[in-house]
Amino acid sequence: MDYSAFIDILIDFAEVSIHTILAERNVYPPDIFTKCQKYGLIVRKSRHPALNGYIKDFLMAIRADLQQGSVQKIHIVILDIGSNPIEKFTLRIRDVYDHITQQSKQSAMTCITVPECESYFHTLMQKLLFLDTRLGKTPTDCTFELLCELAEGKEYPQSYEENVPWVQAESSIVYIQQSSIMPLKSLDAGIVKVEMVVEKTRQ
Repeated sequence: MDYSAFIDILIDFAEVSIHTILAERNVYPPDIFTKCQKYGLIVRKSRHPALNGYIKDFLMAIRADLQQGSVQKIHIVILDIGSNPIEKFTLRIRDVYDHITQQSKQSAMTCITVPECESYFHTLMQKLLFLDTRLGKTPTDCTFELLCELAEGKEYPQSYEENVPWVQAESSIVYIQQSSIMPLKSLDAGIVKVEMVVEKTRQ
């Protein structure tokens, strides 16, 4: 599987993950989600058009940067009623060949197959589906933010130049004080390494 195809599969997984996290952490009422099958598991997906559009638009807006290897992290931040971050799910993407040209990168081959990717996503999704047992319950009236973290030297994603309204995140919603970090799963695809971790406040 080439680099470009891997990034497309990763974006699809990120979308499923965001829906799953919002459902499992009770950010929205259960009745706005519908059950569907993905990675051999029953997962929940939002039925709310505005929410679905927001998630899809966010991921499509960073697609070009993911292809170039300039997105290092995608964050799903859960905020309490006071807009304080209480949980942060981070998908880390580490491009190990950042020294090669973009053209060479797009034609480079990963060392992982589609079935191996599906197996990795299956295992990680299982962990996301049972978050309550590891993280406990979230408080009521939570909200969320989607954030991307770029490589050093990049201020905005490419889509900013196409009039996508990106704004820099306030540090108050990015950093969780007195937190613990729990690795969920890592994947080594050769030319790119992926890991998901969750950070939770100890308070």
